Amino acid sequence: MPASSRALSHFVPLLFFGAVALLLSGCVYLRLLEFKKQLTHFDENFALPATEDLSLHCRHPVLQADDLRWLGASPKTITPNNGGEDWLIRWIKEPAPGSQEQSVYDMELAVRFVDGHMIDVRIPKRYLAYIPRELVLNMLRSTGTAKVDKENRKTDAQTEAPAATPMPNLSTVKSMLGEPTRRQETSGLITHFYRYRLDSAADPVKPIEAAFTFDAATGELRKFTARLPRGTLNYDFKPTPLKP
Repeated sequence: MPASSRALSHFVPLLFFGAVALLLSGCVYLRLLEFKKQLTHFDENFALPATEDLSLHCRHPVLQADDLRWLGASPKTITPNNGGEDWLIRWIKEPAPGSQEQSVYDMELAVRFVDGHMIDVRIPKRYLAYIPRELVLNMLRSTGTAKVDKENRKTDAQTEAPAATPMPNLSTVKSMLGEPTRRQETSGLITHFYRYRLDSAADPVKPIEAAFTFDAATGELRKFTARLPRGTLNYDFKPTPLKP
């Protein structure tokens, strides 16, 4: 076979699989965009069952199991359940060099799928002792109106703390997540970076990094950034108004 024919025979399959990958990414993006639109009309699209955990029920499911895998959230375990399946997604914290931490500060998320679509997400109640339930819900709602930079895979949202609900601060975040993987101070701000790797038998993905930026004087949370394998989410928080 001539060299040009051999090259073409290799190129065509690569082109085909590349096109499939682009189409898959495009479909995932469209479903994520639809999910984002649903968050804009939160009460119409989601229910909040009365549980000790923070449970979110999708009235009009749109995200699929492979969408979460594409985002880098493959499950540690999958349990069949009444025609669907329950996922436990777990991330293991990377400690700082030389850390002597004894407590376990890993993160977990429970997700339920029916007919291949995500219908329930559950955040364990232990996190709600540090991050108010109302603030988590406000962050979800603000994601619906966030600015999306598709080219750089980045989303920026403005979130307000609920009335009469204290904002998380440096002390409460450390109580929830332990010592940061690394720490940085700049211009009156303190940033704690936490890195986590996925606890899964799936192919390894990039670690995720959660960055919490605090006011150095008050310790109040100013910004939260989640750097995921497929994109970045930024949440800016307005300062709590000073009492007269």
